[in-house]
Amino acid sequence: MKVNGVIFLCLLAFVPQSFGFNALIITNGVAGHVIPMFELAKGMHDHNITFLTDRLAETYIDFKTYPNLSSFRLIYTNDSIEALVDQKKMAREMSEYFFNHSLLDSLIHFMPRMIQSMNLLLNKIVHTLMMERFDVIIANRFIFGINALCKEANISCVTLTPTVMSSMTNINQPNSHSYLTSKQMSELKYRIYNVAFAVRLLLSVGKKIIPVINLLSKSFPQVPGPFFNTFTFKNIFLTKSKCLNIINVPPTLYPPSDSSPYTRYMGAFVDESSISDIDNELTRWIKSKSNNSIIYVAFGSSALIRFDRMKSLIYGLGEFLFQTTTASVLLAFRNFNYDSYRTILDEMVNVEYKRIFLDEQRVKVENQFLDQKWILRQHRVSLFISHCGMGSVTEGLYFQKLILCLPLCNDQFPNAFMIDQLGVGQSLFVPPSPWKLLLRPNSFHYYTFTASSVTIKLLTMWRNSTYEKAARIMSLEIKHAGGVKRAVEEIEFFVRSNGDLDRYVPFPSTLPFYQRFLLDIIFIYMILPMTIMFCVFMKCCKRPRKEKKD
Repeated sequence: MKVNGVIFLCLLAFVPQSFGFNALIITNGVAGHVIPMFELAKGMHDHNITFLTDRLAETYIDFKTYPNLSSFRLIYTNDSIEALVDQKKMAREMSEYFFNHSLLDSLIHFMPRMIQSMNLLLNKIVHTLMMERFDVIIANRFIFGINALCKEANISCVTLTPTVMSSMTNINQPNSHSYLTSKQMSELKYRIYNVAFAVRLLLSVGKKIIPVINLLSKSFPQVPGPFFNTFTFKNIFLTKSKCLNIINVPPTLYPPSDSSPYTRYMGAFVDESSISDIDNELTRWIKSKSNNSIIYVAFGSSALIRFDRMKSLIYGLGEFLFQTTTASVLLAFRNFNYDSYRTILDEMVNVEYKRIFLDEQRVKVENQFLDQKWILRQHRVSLFISHCGMGSVTEGLYFQKLILCLPLCNDQFPNAFMIDQLGVGQSLFVPPSPWKLLLRPNSFHYYTFTASSVTIKLLTMWRNSTYEKAARIMSLEIKHAGGVKRAVEEIEFFVRSNGDLDRYVPFPSTLPFYQRFLLDIIFIYMILPMTIMFCVFMKCCKRPRKEKKD
């Protein structure tokens, strides 16, 4: 009987996995993309996961810590040490270039190397699909052509979007790069401007993107086998695949433009159960402080801050600490940013500021990798000064932290603008005037700020009940969205529904354009009668009058 009981318990242990499905999770190795994907993979512990990514991913994730290795398999696009070194070099070069140039110029500059890296990933995907059968492919939204590949392989397709910006083609929403508010978009003059800005941006992009498209069209991977002709412009852009798009950002940060059942806002992918409470010098320093007394300053793993911005930030922090004696600062600076901080501190002539920064009870400086989720989880942390990458934004808002934004590149600028508009923080980046943006839509990354603006914005948010209430509501919204747990449930339902959610599409969305906007009804009830009346009237007016005879 005891033997039978042991066997039964063993079978129970394998029941969840036996009813699970095989999932192929695909992402590049960039931190902001691979981290939420790995959080999703950990949440799918009842299924067999094949995780395909670049070797660069191990720079940000310790894959050995994954608890259920029996259902998790890791595949790199290239296993060699040389590949890791090359990818790290490319990531460093891209970071340096992106922080000093516009997004468009940066993409065009690195497009050849990005195409090479993407093709390596696509080739590995194709070879994997030729060897194995999967029930679902879960890919980063930026993996080029994944929709066409899933349709060709007859596999359910799920895409994960780590960042969202408004579409330029939807003129009823403010363009993310035009920096218009929802209130402004209710006024005619700004609606007109929004259209003009979208056209201007498209024209500026079009001039530079044509050579890139030509290069891209000649670089599609063609692996001998069943997917040889999958990657073509026709298949990639005209394939209407039914992909479930999971968006792991707060729903109100970038409000959805439609009610498609294939789009799901899941909020932040934060697993609090995996945040370990370790004991070291830093954690003891944080725990020694009173609640809401720490300002946490961090700019990701690869952000580079120009020296003039770093100087304004440090001097602004110094004045704030001088005025607010109960506050402390945790500075998480790495590599170039740490060197800049040390140079500024050595050259600092203000004695009071220097005394504060040399006081380890007031200012703690860390030049290593930190567990950011653990830090933000602490009630002793009140404010978060960040570059506003979407990962940092969602983590900060999840833990109800007010954010002072110092954006550096890419989507960080629209993120900072939205944080300021929603009242959950402020931004050191002030968008140019609409006219300047229209003339030069990609030139705002050269912005500067003063030390006094840092101090004023910090003092404005410090212990401000209005900002704290807005952050609390945003945190509730993110947690209510469901995160990883809800995302896994949505994926499971989607796969078991054979990747088809058309029955949940709102009826008006199934109608043709002219029916959706009642153009046929308007024609029958208004235009047609008015046309008939006009014709009758004109005919009556043209009827020749009878001449009177004498």
